[in-house]
Amino acid sequence: MGPVTPLLAVWRAMKRRRNDLSLAWAGTPDGPEREIIKSEGGRFFSVPVVKIPRYPSMRWITWSFAYLNAAHVASRILLKTKPLMIGSVGGYTATPIIRRGSRKKIPCAIHQLDYEPGLSNRAVARMCKSVTTSYEYGAPPFSGVRSDRVPTPCRFVGRTPLSKEEACSSFELDPSRPVIFVLGGGTGSKAINDAIGHIQKDLVALTQIIHLTGKGKGGVHSSTLGQGGVRGGSITKEFFDEDEMFRAFCAADLVISRAGIGTISEVACLSKPTILIPIPKSHQEKNAARLPCDVITQKEGFHDRLLARIHFHLSNEQERRTIGEKLHEDFPVDDGSALAERWLGLIK
Repeated sequence: MGPVTPLLAVWRAMKRRRNDLSLAWAGTPDGPEREIIKSEGGRFFSVPVVKIPRYPSMRWITWSFAYLNAAHVASRILLKTKPLMIGSVGGYTATPIIRRGSRKKIPCAIHQLDYEPGLSNRAVARMCKSVTTSYEYGAPPFSGVRSDRVPTPCRFVGRTPLSKEEACSSFELDPSRPVIFVLGGGTGSKAINDAIGHIQKDLVALTQIIHLTGKGKGGVHSSTLGQGGVRGGSITKEFFDEDEMFRAFCAADLVISRAGIGTISEVACLSKPTILIPIPKSHQEKNAARLPCDVITQKEGFHDRLLARIHFHLSNEQERRTIGEKLHEDFPVDDGSALAERWLGLIK
C-alpha cells in the first residue's frame, strides 16, 4: 500500500477542487488496493507486471513479449477511459500506461517517493509534463529532466490526532502503560515478525504491542492480551483499514517499521518516534539514512539490538519527543494539495 495511500490523498485533493472528475486506477492483478479504489468510486483495471530482468536469465528473451502484452492492455485501458491526465508515483504497471499515454498526447506526471529513483520512473521521466520528488537532491535525480520537491501526500494530514486514552480504548489497551506499534509494510515482513516473536516474552514485561503482520502472515505469535490489556497486552492483526491504522499510530509511544515512504510520511505527519528497519540492500536503506530516525540493520544480533533500542526509547521520553518533532520537520507532508494543484494544471 506504500504507493497507494499517497496517490489516494492526491485524488481526494483533486476531487475536492473538481467534483466533476472521475478516477480510473491501473494496478496489479492481485493489488490489495482494488477494493479501496472501488470504495472511492473509482474503476480498477489490471495491468500485467513486467519487471525488467536485472540478471541474465530466460526472462531476457521473454521480457519483450511480456511487455508488448502489457502495452496492449494499457492501450485498451486508455481507449476505454479516455483520461484527461495520467498521474503516477512509480511502479511497473505505470510504465506502459505512461508510454502509450504520452504517444496519444495525454499529459503525464510522476512523483518520486523514494530517495533513489526507480527504474519505472526513470523510464518515463522525459515523457512527463510534471516531475516531482519527496526528497531534496544536490543534483537532478532524473538526468536532463527538471524536478521539484513538494510535500509528500499523506492521508492523515488534517485529521486531529486522538488522545492516547481514546486510541488505546480501540484496542482494549491500558493507556497508562507504553505501547509500540510494529508493522512491516503492506505485505508484512517475515524478518520483523520473527524478531517480535523471538523477543515477545521480554517485550510484554516492558510494553504493550500492536503488531500488524501483513496479509497471509497471521499467527506469527499468539495474542497474550490480558483483562483490559493490563500486563502483557498484545494485539496481532494481519491488516488494518485506514481508521484502524490512524488509531494504532495515535496509541503508539514508539513505531517500528520498514522504511517505505507510505509509512514514513504517516509517522512524519503524526510526529511519531520511529525505529526503521529497511529491507537489506534495497532503496529503503537510502530512505532511512536521510531521516532523523533510529535505523537498525538485519545483521548478526538483530533481535537483541532491536530489543535494546526499544528499551532505550521507551526509557527516554524526551528523546522520543525530539525524534518525532525532527521527523515532522525534516520530511514535509500535506493532504495532497501541492500535487493536486500541479496535476489539475495539466488538464485542458
